Formats: sequence, structure tokens, C-alpha cells
Amino acid sequence: MNNTASHLLYALDILPGRGRLAARLGFRPRAWSLAAFPFAALIVFLVWFSWLYPLRPDAIGALGHPFTSDPLLHNAWGGPTLIGAWFIHAMAALGMQVICMAVIRRLNGRAPVEAV
Repeated sequence: MNNTASHLLYALDILPGRGRLAARLGFRPRAWSLAAFPFAALIVFLVWFSWLYPLRPDAIGALGHPFTSDPLLHNAWGGPTLIGAWFIHAMAALGMQVICMAVIRRLNGRAPVEAV
């Protein structure tokens, strides 16, 4: 999560006024920030619409019965229960987030995977 936050700060560095904040935090503006911003924005979007999907206001009513069939979703592609659909959404988001983080790391000039 720490790397995601720092990459998001790098990507936000392209916005007006963000350069000063990034400079105070020790980041220098880079040419690849413009290219990295859509990937960082997609990561944030995927957290809300995939990982935190059950907490969205339109899904709060379904929290009471995640393991039971919902008559409105009897032909849903995630299965007859909501937990199956939420799991499928989360796994699809995980795959896209891994790809986005690899692209951001590559734009930063680092290898997609480094030993810690």
C-alpha cells in the first residue's frame, strides 16, 4: 500500500499546485507522470468499484444475505449468490491492479518486480 500511495503522489505531481507538495515530500516531477496518471486513477477506481463494492450505497441492502440466492440475480454471471459476484469482481480487479502497478513501475524506470 505504501508503494501505491507514493506512485499516486508521483502521478498527481502533474496537476497544477501538486508539484510543491511533491517537492516537500521529496519527490521530483518526472516526464512519465502524465503517462502514469491514468493507471493510478484506474487503481483507485478499482478499489472502490471492486474491493469495496459491498460497501457502496446501492449494495448496502444486499449485505444481509450474501450467501443466499437473490431473485433479481438468478442469472447473474457471478453465481446465484452475491458473494460469488463480489469475489469475481475482486479477482478481476486484482489482475488489473497488478498490471497497472507493473506499468507504473516500468514508467518509473524500475523492474516490474524487485526483491525486497
